[in-house]
Amino acid sequence: MQSAHSLPPVGRPPRGARHPHDEHARTKSKALLVLALVAAGAAANAARALFVPLAFALMLFFLLRPAVRFLVVRRVPRLLASALVLGSTLGLLALATVELAAPAVAWSQRLPEAVHQIEIKSRGLRYPVEHLTNALQALSRLLEVGHAETVPRVDVVRPGFFEGLLARAASIATQLALTVVAAFFLLIDGDALLERLFRLAPGPRTDHRASLVINEVGSRMSQYLGAVTLVNLGLGTILTACLFLLGMPNPWLWGGLAAVLTYMPYVGPAIGIGLVGLASFLAFPTPGAAVLPPLVYMALSSLEGNIVTPLVLGRTFAVRPLILFVWLALWAWLWSIPGAILAVPMLMLFKMICEETPELATIAFLLRR
Repeated sequence: MQSAHSLPPVGRPPRGARHPHDEHARTKSKALLVLALVAAGAAANAARALFVPLAFALMLFFLLRPAVRFLVVRRVPRLLASALVLGSTLGLLALATVELAAPAVAWSQRLPEAVHQIEIKSRGLRYPVEHLTNALQALSRLLEVGHAETVPRVDVVRPGFFEGLLARAASIATQLALTVVAAFFLLIDGDALLERLFRLAPGPRTDHRASLVINEVGSRMSQYLGAVTLVNLGLGTILTACLFLLGMPNPWLWGGLAAVLTYMPYVGPAIGIGLVGLASFLAFPTPGAAVLPPLVYMALSSLEGNIVTPLVLGRTFAVRPLILFVWLALWAWLWSIPGAILAVPMLMLFKMICEETPELATIAFLLRR
């Protein structure tokens, strides 16, 4: 017979049992979280013209933050330090863009010719493909028997080329201006702003705790972006030297392109190798010589992705490959090429915030490799 002391109090559930109201509250909170994520994704897609420049500005803030703090410690006013660092960075980027713009336009105009050259130089491999194409065309004609009705053609009147080009240039100029202005204000007062945003998160927050978290996240994010930028510049420089030794025209163009595309894992190197391959088949007379530049690019990219970057960053910044790939695909779908460039830095920022927030530690554990 069970004693009276071992029985649970009247009206109170046994220890360990979950109240139905708690289960309902958890289910409701999860549903609200899913709806909030869907709404955030829809807002990010609808207002991409605003959010993309702000995201680039935030990454510029983390990248240039150490240089600004270095000057501030040496008694340079923060406003002047921010202007000097940001102005120097933009000047270097503008100089590189001007120097590489002319060869980039020239190569883009020769891409159709490059495709034709690849077709000529790989003619020995065409015959099996032609037989397969002829068979598929014959099968298609058989399937089209009895469906000979003519389909009315609708001509779509598109705006003129120059009008579309002018509108696109104006949009890019506006977004660049927004990025620069936002990055400048973040360099001036970004730490205080992020600290206040952090204190708005749910859960107990103190000024000291918020300041420590923002400093830690900012330092780690600056370290990550600085290391990745140095690795990408190193890859571009080495590729430039190799292409110069192989006799590839405009090696600085392909090296700079590789440095930018390496910010996009998986997709960026594949695009760069393909473009270098097209230009190589156009520049060299024989297939043997034309294959070497893309092979060198592939070897250097594999070395960077599998050895150099993991060695430089270590396991602290490691993320599960499947999560990285899905995240990259999501932001490339939402924001196209800018989203693919920003995807990995944003994932790293989110991971660091989760690691420094006890309420989000489970998400950080899921992302960690």
